[in-house]
Amino acid sequence: MVLAQRLRLDVLAAYAARFALTLVSVVMRVLPRRHKVMLLTRQSSRPPSDFLLLRDAILRADPTVEVVMIAKMVPPGILRKFGYALHLLVEMYHVSTSRVLVVDGYSIIASATPPSDRLTVVQLWHALGALKKFGLSIVGQRGGRDPMLAKAMRMHAGYDIVIASAERCREPFAEAFGVDVSKVVVAPLPRVDKLRDPAHKAKVRKRFEYLYPDLVGQKVALFAPTFRTEGLMSGIDPLELTQAMSDAGYAMITKLHPLVPVPTEGGLRTAPGISTQDLLLVSDIFITDYSSAVFEAAVAEVPSYLIAPDLNSYAQRRDFYAKYPDDLGLPMASSVDELAETVRSGLADAEMTRVMREKFVAEVDTDHGSASDHLAQVILHANVSAPRRDINA
Repeated sequence: MVLAQRLRLDVLAAYAARFALTLVSVVMRVLPRRHKVMLLTRQSSRPPSDFLLLRDAILRADPTVEVVMIAKMVPPGILRKFGYALHLLVEMYHVSTSRVLVVDGYSIIASATPPSDRLTVVQLWHALGALKKFGLSIVGQRGGRDPMLAKAMRMHAGYDIVIASAERCREPFAEAFGVDVSKVVVAPLPRVDKLRDPAHKAKVRKRFEYLYPDLVGQKVALFAPTFRTEGLMSGIDPLELTQAMSDAGYAMITKLHPLVPVPTEGGLRTAPGISTQDLLLVSDIFITDYSSAVFEAAVAEVPSYLIAPDLNSYAQRRDFYAKYPDDLGLPMASSVDELAETVRSGLADAEMTRVMREKFVAEVDTDHGSASDHLAQVILHANVSAPRRDINA
């Protein structure tokens, strides 16, 4: 055990994986590049809505583009990871024959392999706004990656373009991804279109009422706390909060991160099969601690409330890009009872929501039609041959 700790076998394995992938990528460089865009995620094994909307927008703008979309999480267990290693060959083939690669998180293919001047790598981070720190900003901190392993895997290296949802998010994203701020382009995520689409909202409402007829006519509160790698729940008991919201006149739905176990006790509504984004379209208020979903709620024009009983300790181990809660301008409570009273008073209003939205989610240029169309133009006009320059100019 002591020897393994000294050798850092995980770090050695990371360097070995990089070496193997480098050899494969060099061999695959003989493959011709095609008029092709690859969308790659390991956040889930199902394509995210941002990718689906972006694919459709790219094909609307240029039907001759080949768009390949791969969604595959790293599986648990040694044997299944060997299978994933073979799957990486498929990813590398598509990357080697594409002109643009779009990722929504860390990708070993995008960062750990040598860069190519014939490929533009775009980081489309899977959250709106810039609230709590992430990525390279928290390497070596609690909740962040180990520095030696991050170095071995070239964490978040090799990006040519980074997408941020607003001007004030450019510097935080430059820090998080280790790029010059000139590489950070303002373009709201495609999900903004769904959150603002009346037709989609009506469709979600109809499905929600079919699945949960007992909630028809009731005021709905959606609670979505941030994901914590430490496995903590911030001192908030979702069952206690559910009861408090019921006393305040709201039926509460709790959406925890997929990696967080759901309490098995009765009384907790989780609305399986409906995403947090879609639930925002049927909710009257949104409640969170530090989740960036608060910016999605603002886009959907849902008033939000903050509950942060562990703010001091959380800020010490994670910290924020924005000044929390001042920059959000939302009512914050430090206990369930205080939150319930704040909700009863109706302190969160449309003006608070509008001000926060304008700070953290840019308005889309009407010439490009929608957030998806705007981002498609960024992708299609990515210049892989010219020297890198200030792409916001």
